Parts: sequence; structure tokens; C-alpha cells
Amino acid sequence: MAGHGQTVAPVPDAVGAVVERLGANRANTLALCAVLSVCKRRMPYREAEARIDARPELGLSTQNAHALLRIMIDCGGVEAVEVPEPDCPPAARPEDMPVGYTVETTAAGKAALERFEPTRRFAEMLRDEPSGYARAYATALGLCAESGGATKAAIEHALEGDPALSMPKRVYASYFISKLETVGGLAWDGSWKTTEPGRQMLAAIG
Repeated sequence: MAGHGQTVAPVPDAVGAVVERLGANRANTLALCAVLSVCKRRMPYREAEARIDARPELGLSTQNAHALLRIMIDCGGVEAVEVPEPDCPPAARPEDMPVGYTVETTAAGKAALERFEPTRRFAEMLRDEPSGYARAYATALGLCAESGGATKAAIEHALEGDPALSMPKRVYASYFISKLETVGGLAWDGSWKTTEPGRQMLAAIG
């Protein structure tokens, strides 16, 4: 048993369960990672929902904040602890008292989140793709890092004639945009903009 103040190491199987859920549906991956990130500090359930709902990653998911938080609770990525609401009458019976919850990312959730760190995922993605694709990603990230970001048309124009679009197979600029969005390198905010992790990806490519 861990002593007071010690951090309990996550059980490997528990981490695996969270990792599996994070990767089960790519459309939800970044949104679920946002849930784990938001809940690193214990907070009321309602506050967590509001903070999650405000994250841009939710624009990629078909689920709302409540459903995403429930997914992470069910797989062990987030712990929910019941707490009685403060405005209950003193004489109320326990079954009559409204119950609230506080939520916090578990050790397994934090360990799983580290595995889905954006630059790490980008590096893994590059290892599985043709070497020429790195240059195309760098072009898109560099363009979208400029003030105001870039439109899809601008990215298409910047990649026009790039060998990565035809070798080893025909792909389009939207392929690189989608891939970068999936790993958190680009985000849509009226235009495509390079995120802070995206800037780190660009620096790593060189």
C-alpha cells in the first residue's frame, strides 16, 4: 500500500483499457484526450462538462461533453466521486438528497494521455508514411502558422506540384490537412491554424 502523499502507479491493464477507448474511434480521440486534460484537476462534474464543451476538439466529435466524460468514467480514465449537494435540508433522508459528483483524471488516464501526446502521435504517423510526406506536412504547418491561418485553397496552392501528391500514389492536399487535424497539429477556427503542438511538429521536421 502506498504511503500518504505517494503517487500510486497505474496498473498496466487499466492504462490499456483507456488507451483502447481513446483509439476506438478517431473522430473522438482528440475530444476524449481533452476530457482527460481538463480533468487533471479535481472539479465538480458540471464545471468539467462546461470546460470540456468549450474545447475546440469537440468540433471533431459527434458526441457532446456529457457523453465524452461518461465514456472516460466508464473505462477508468476519469474517477467520479459522489458528493451531497450543499443546499439540502438538514432533516432530509439520504435517498431524498440530490447528489453531485466531482471528477478527476486517474493515474491510468494520465498515463494513457501521455501516449496520445500530439507530437508523439505525429512522429509515429511519419514513420508509417512515405518520407516525402514530411515536406508536405511542413509546408501546410508553416503556411497555417502565419497570422490569420490559411484556407484550404491556399494550402492546395502551396502544395501544387509537390511530389508528395503523386508519389508513391495520388493524394490531395485535404489528405495532409485531415491527418494534421487528427493528431492535433491543425485546428479550424475560421481558417486552418497551426496549434502550439503543430508548431512543435514543424520544428521537429526542420
